Amino acid sequence: MASADIQSTFSQLLAAPSPFESVDKKVNTWLQKAKLAITLVNEVPAAALALNTTKNALPPQLTHILLLTVFGKLNHFNDHYLQHIVAATLALYHLAGYDNDEKANAELLGEVGPYDEQSDKKLVYEFLSAKGLSSWLEILRLKRVVFSAKNARALSSAKVNRAQRLCLLSKIISRSAPDKRQSTFTQCVRLIPVHHHFLLSSLPLLFERAMPGEKVYASGFPATIVDIQQSHSFAALAHNIDRESGWVPSASVRTPIRQYIELDEFIALFEDTRAARIVKGGQPFFPTTYNIQRPPSALLHIIDELQKRDIDISILCEKIEHAPTFNHFLISTASQDNRLQLPVKNIKQAVLTYGTERVGDMLVQFALMERLTQHEFPLLDTCKQFTLVASAFASHIASLTKTKFTAQSAALTMTFACSPLFTLPGLKVTNTLPIRSNPHFSINNTFKIVSPSPWLSIAGELAGNWHQSATWRAVLHQCNKANDAVPTSLRKEHAVISLGFYLAKAYLLTTIGKDLSNTKEAKLWMSVLSLSSKDLAHIVNEQRNLLVCPLPR
Repeated sequence: MASADIQSTFSQLLAAPSPFESVDKKVNTWLQKAKLAITLVNEVPAAALALNTTKNALPPQLTHILLLTVFGKLNHFNDHYLQHIVAATLALYHLAGYDNDEKANAELLGEVGPYDEQSDKKLVYEFLSAKGLSSWLEILRLKRVVFSAKNARALSSAKVNRAQRLCLLSKIISRSAPDKRQSTFTQCVRLIPVHHHFLLSSLPLLFERAMPGEKVYASGFPATIVDIQQSHSFAALAHNIDRESGWVPSASVRTPIRQYIELDEFIALFEDTRAARIVKGGQPFFPTTYNIQRPPSALLHIIDELQKRDIDISILCEKIEHAPTFNHFLISTASQDNRLQLPVKNIKQAVLTYGTERVGDMLVQFALMERLTQHEFPLLDTCKQFTLVASAFASHIASLTKTKFTAQSAALTMTFACSPLFTLPGLKVTNTLPIRSNPHFSINNTFKIVSPSPWLSIAGELAGNWHQSATWRAVLHQCNKANDAVPTSLRKEHAVISLGFYLAKAYLLTTIGKDLSNTKEAKLWMSVLSLSSKDLAHIVNEQRNLLVCPLPR
């Protein structure tokens, strides 16, 4: 992003929506500006951080918005969820009257009639409530404290949730003088309750190391920090020094006195060093994110080996060993799963413990869940628990019946069936799973959520991208049909997934008022699987320790 683009983005973020626009247009404007803030922070985090340290005359709300975005990214917030949090904070400033000048000017010029501030606030709240945008309403509840001189006290409140706490923390830090921000952060840490200390784990480096726009000594020479990665900083040396500017380890940078340059000077330096800052390798400033729509390349190599007719165990184990995450997962899981709970010391022993078919399904499910859950949103724990329960039900059902499924492949297929819980944008900004009260059960219509594609189409496409067999993809495709409309060859597998999903919804998300074995849907699936009411009761009883629905974060 060029320097002109950075300055243009700052201007766009500060531009208030027209005071007399409809509420839905204002909300869309705030969302667009929030998306712009996230784009800026993603592409040039140094520019966003420099605004927090350099000398500038920009309004303080811009620093707050960008610092909140940085805090959210460092805490792995889902981008769609973070967009709504930032947009709600922009709305907070609007309702607090920070753009009254534009309203007054419009009235003065006779462009519009008198502006009714109370009516505007009421319309905003009514619109957000009607749309179920609870994350916005939570941020707007901070109005009384976020602009108070004593807002740090609210950080200690147990009633403040995760997003509210980051909004407050970023506001407090943004209004603090640059050379006082480390001590301010330390004071805030003491106020934040222990259950939210995980929010702070990635933030201290922002206050301990030199930030963009700060004057430092790099390898003993005076310089200015222009850009940063996780462990390196780009130090622009003064013009009178006969050395080239470049990337240096952050640990080698010294800041005997906290001094900062002007924002305009930083942007000029940022532009002048554009070519020199391009470097191959190195870790970006923000945590790495992974594409959900495709499996890790290391996993593909393992899958290719597993799909061979004659599997060479030594080559398979070598490929697993080259992926440390998979290696550790299999060895630790095998140590817990064997009957005598003997420690498993190498990957070959783990593979022989499980068998090659089960190992493949286990690794795919492990990698899939790692990618689906890499970003935070309020219902993450609830979605994880639903997936865990549904997979456990499907696995147990498969173990009691004769189908194409093994217990592990049933659990994996169910994980794909639940995957839209983690990918649909509408589920990122609500605090409750919207259950649809349908008299007839259907996986596609279990949750009341707007989606461009049917639920199972999304799940089936993801399964295809993850190189799942045509049979399991066909099962997912058929799962929205009645069992008697499914091809005979897939009816048992259809019943396993449908019954598992049905039980998870019923026992985890609703209040059970009747014996499920007597319902029309369950009777049909149980008949196909040759399961009795006693079998169903046993399946549910075995998973009772999992039937706990976590509160939203």
